[in-house]
Amino acid sequence: MATPFSEIYGRVYNKISDYSFLNLTQNEVEDILESYLLSSIVKFKKCKKDLSNRDQALKQFNEDLTDEEKEILATLMCVEYLTPKLITSELLKQKLSTKDYQLYSQANQIKEIREVRDKMKSEANQMMISYSYSENSLDDLL
Repeated sequence: MATPFSEIYGRVYNKISDYSFLNLTQNEVEDILESYLLSSIVKFKKCKKDLSNRDQALKQFNEDLTDEEKEILATLMCVEYLTPKLITSELLKQKLSTKDYQLYSQANQIKEIREVRDKMKSEANQMMISYSYSENSLDDLL
């Protein structure tokens, strides 16, 4: 069997709310999500399935992925989604308020995004560690 990319995208939709996606076509959103997926595949190094065995035209993996593998990829995709939000020019610029001409820093917003991204990254790492040990037993170590 095969696992369509859309199954993983559905898990990502459950984790993020981005209203800017509403202004895009379904194909544009899927192109964005596919770029996140491809980056996530590279980071999921110890996957027991061959994630390079996929059909880009059909937008699917040629193997059945487990729910755990799908969830790890979806979490890694969220990390990929958040990373560019830390490096936008709008966040890096200082904003000048016309009300009282005070300079406001975007540092708090950057800090919050970084914390959420780091939490998602940590969660993905923990999931991958758990996944890599899930089929091993202590008897294998003896």
